[in-house]
Amino acid sequence: SWKAKFGQQTTAVISGDDTPDFVPARLVRNQMASPDPLGESILKAAEVPYEFDVLRPNYGTGLATVKGGPVSGAVIVVTPALAAAAQAVEKAGKSIRSKAEALQFLPESQKNAYAAARSVIQCAEAAGGIVTVVGGDLPGFKAVEAADADVKEAISAMEIAEDGSSRLNFFLQVYRAGDYPVYADYAVHRATEDLAGPRIVVVTK
Repeated sequence: SWKAKFGQQTTAVISGDDTPDFVPARLVRNQMASPDPLGESILKAAEVPYEFDVLRPNYGTGLATVKGGPVSGAVIVVTPALAAAAQAVEKAGKSIRSKAEALQFLPESQKNAYAAARSVIQCAEAAGGIVTVVGGDLPGFKAVEAADADVKEAISAMEIAEDGSSRLNFFLQVYRAGDYPVYADYAVHRATEDLAGPRIVVVTK
């Protein structure tokens, strides 16, 4: 019900219609006090490809959503922010308190990089996988040098078979530039940023 009301405003903005009565704060207050019932028009609304919907997960492709296989390991790419954070934590000492104090005084970018790496490492180790480091060194982990063959193998693993499956799970990002033209430039930015990761970028106009 909330999403439907905000969706009407989004449609009006895209189409250029005037909506002077739309006040988000008032809408939220009224909905919290007395939520509207979920009518058939909301539960069975028209499907929009790639639209986020908590009631009906729909990817617009007709393919079933399947989970990936078991975690076999992790590859951590060392960025300058991650390297600086790992070095600071390593020098702080072995106690949890000293490590926490070291992280507390680091820039947000370094703290975020360290937290992201630790979460991935924890998932891999919990599954009994091997953690490999490329692009630098991290204390306690094996570092390797990526070769051209590794890149070719990763790209090959992203090839989509006739049944829609692939050997490597990856993200599909869709930018609806037909609604917001600036999305086309943003898609190029995301595709060329550092550590873009395995993904396919689709721009619709």
